[in-house]
Parts: sequence; C-alpha cells; structure tokens
Amino acid sequence: MLTAAATLAVVERTTPRQVAATPNDLTIAEAITGPGTYYVSASGSDTADGRAPEAAWATIGKVNASVPASGSTILFRRDDTFYGELNLPAGCEVGAFGTGSKPILTMFKLLNRSTGWTEQSDDIWSINLGSPETHDGYTTSNDANIGYLSVDGEIKPVLKFDLSELSDPWDFYCDIPNHTLYVKASANPTTLAEDIKAAPNGNNFGVTGRVIYCPNGGNDIHDIHVTGSGGCGIGGTGPDVHIHDCLIDYIGGSWLAGHLDGKQRYGNGIENWVDVKRWLIENNEIAQVYDVAWSPQGIAGSTGGWEDMTVRNNHIHDCNQSFEFWSKGDKSAPGFQRILVEGNLCERAGYSVFSDVRPDQGVRVHLLTYPWETRADITIQNNVFDDAYGAYSYHYADPVGLVTRNNTIRLKPGHLMQLGLPQTVEEAADWQAATGQEVGSTITVL
Repeated sequence: MLTAAATLAVVERTTPRQVAATPNDLTIAEAITGPGTYYVSASGSDTADGRAPEAAWATIGKVNASVPASGSTILFRRDDTFYGELNLPAGCEVGAFGTGSKPILTMFKLLNRSTGWTEQSDDIWSINLGSPETHDGYTTSNDANIGYLSVDGEIKPVLKFDLSELSDPWDFYCDIPNHTLYVKASANPTTLAEDIKAAPNGNNFGVTGRVIYCPNGGNDIHDIHVTGSGGCGIGGTGPDVHIHDCLIDYIGGSWLAGHLDGKQRYGNGIENWVDVKRWLIENNEIAQVYDVAWSPQGIAGSTGGWEDMTVRNNHIHDCNQSFEFWSKGDKSAPGFQRILVEGNLCERAGYSVFSDVRPDQGVRVHLLTYPWETRADITIQNNVFDDAYGAYSYHYADPVGLVTRNNTIRLKPGHLMQLGLPQTVEEAADWQAATGQEVGSTITVL
C-alpha cells in the first residue's frame, strides 16, 4: 500500500500526457454501434471510434456522451490523467490498460495561467472558474464550490464563508453563484507556486458531486485512482456495483448545499444514499478524506434502506472517520439489511489533512453513527482499528442492530473507547460490559 505522502506525490506529478476536460470534437467519423470495449488515452482523439488503443478517445466527456449501456467496458490508459465526472451507464465496467500507475480520474482545475488571476484588492486575488480561458484541467464545469487547494503538493483546506475573513496565505472563499474563487496571496498566485490545483464539488449530477457516479448499477470499477474531488470519490444508488483494487484519496471539503447553518462541509470516499443494494467494496486503498472512507446514509422515509452491502479487505487510513452510518425514517422502513464490514485495516482516524479545519473536533474517530431511526442489521468484525485522534467511536444514539465483534483495537494511552462515555482504552473491559459491543475483540494500548 502507498503511504499518504506517496499517494499525494503520484497525484502531483505532472506528465506530458495530461489532458484537458474540453472535448476535441464530439462528432465522430464512425458511429458507435453497440456495447464493446472502449479505450481512453490522453494522446487519443474524440473523433476516433475508441475501439482500440491506437484509436482511443481522449476525454471523460466523450465517454459520457458515447458509451452504450449494457455490457460496455471502458479502459483508461495507465500513467494518464483525465479530468471530469464519469457518469456510468448500466452494466458498464471501468478499468485500465497499458503499463504504469493507475490512471487518474479527477475533477482538479489547474490554476496555473497567470492571466487567469485578477487582483481584487490588496493581497486578494480572484479567478473566474466559469471560463475555460482562465484555467486548465476540468474546464467544462463552471463549479466554484471548492473543497481544497493543492499548492505545490501541499493541501490548503482553509475555506472561509465570507470574503472579509480571508487572513492567511492560501485561505480561500467561493462565490459559487458567480463561479469565482478568491484566494489570499501577496502576489499573483502563479508567481508564488509552480502548481496550483483546486478541487471542485462537481455539478454535473446534482448538488453532490462524485468523480465516478453509478446511478444505474451493474458496474465493475477497478484499477483506477480517484482523486481531486471537493465532493465524493465514488457514489450512487444503482444496484450490483463492485469496486476493487482502486486508490481513492484527497476527497472532500466542499460546501454542503442546503445545510441549515450554511457552513457545513462534506465529502466521503465512497458514499451510498438510500435504496442501494448489493455493493461489494474490497481491496481498495482509501485515504485523506474530509469525512468518511465509506458511508451508507440518508432519509429512508417508510420504504427506504440499504441492502446486502459488503466492505472488506480495504486499507483505510488518514480519513476523519473510517465508517459512518446514519438514517432518518420510520421504524417500518427496511433500513440497514445485511451490512457486513470485515477484514479491513483502518489506521489513523482523524489525522487527515482536513481534520484540523473541521468544526466537530470530537468525532475524529473510526466508527461514527449519527441519527439512527430505521431498523438495522450491521456487523463489523475481524477488522484492525489502529490509532484515532479522538475516541474509537461515537454514537449519537444507541445504535440498535449494530454488532461489533472480534476486532483488534489499539489506541494511545488515555484515549476514550466511546466519546461521551468515561471508559478509556485502559478500561476497555468495563466499556465492553457496559455497552455490549466488541465481544471477543482484542483492545490494547499503543
């Protein structure tokens, strides 16, 4: 597995084969006749037919516009970077071809054109992200809901909600209606850094952005590096999705539209809203996420739920939380059915590059449950949970239907087993007896 530093180094390496999101020409000489294998390469052309590596397409935009449903396979060239939001049709497989590192799918906007920046006032610079003339990367989106900046490889996550609050270098403010990003800088930002990236929420599929969106289901996603999203990495409600052998990192931080206090930020590595069924998430690395590595969540009402979800054998590290569950709805709703989390290695919960800017410092934990109003059948077993900035867990209410057992939990001296309860890791046996959780688990001091 890559370390967090190594994965960021992969993201920040600029190669000659990086391709802008703007399609070359979405009119192709040969019509697409049906399902098959389609190739995408940064050296390709959107006027090609995509049927062979030497006739590869070039952009995610072309893939979205042209791939037939039911049985198609999309292969992205290794060592290449592609910008945009991938909207998968039903029954579509996504993978890689060639040799080298996993192909990168990202929403990064590249802000390295000096002419794209305008000085608004002393030490305040702006860039119009609604214009493809100001920047490169994901230029076909006008989204200025930015989750974080990457400046010469260093993450700058300080988002302010009022322009007047910009105070320190690389603090930023998002004027979303006017597609404008404001940054605190002592000079044109391109004179202060060689490589500036902005991670937008994404706005092709509604208010919650995903680099890869699975609304229809039947998808097999593997050997892909998903990064550079202010929203989520992968998400959707389509059934029968298999995500494996992927790297998902540096995700989240964008403003969550419609939240009551107006200042809520969010972003999950893999997120599942209500009425999703039969997802298998295995053998992935998920790191550096603003919120949670994996979260099934939502408003179930009286009929909604999450069914037959398995998350196993993943390496999860440096996310604010490892796993989160919450539901709103009636007790009559199906709720969480046959949810299994097992065999995962989870490390350093609450130590992400975003953690210090979060408002809820107490819930930098491995296991998090918020309002839990529906029925639940969730088993978390045979995992390793190493180190957490805060406690091992936090539960907004009693998580009826949650079974945790046979896990290995290691915390630093004095750390709580559960936020809101008094028992520390040294008193784990008392906590197990009081809560009924972690039967058969091994709990030790780091």
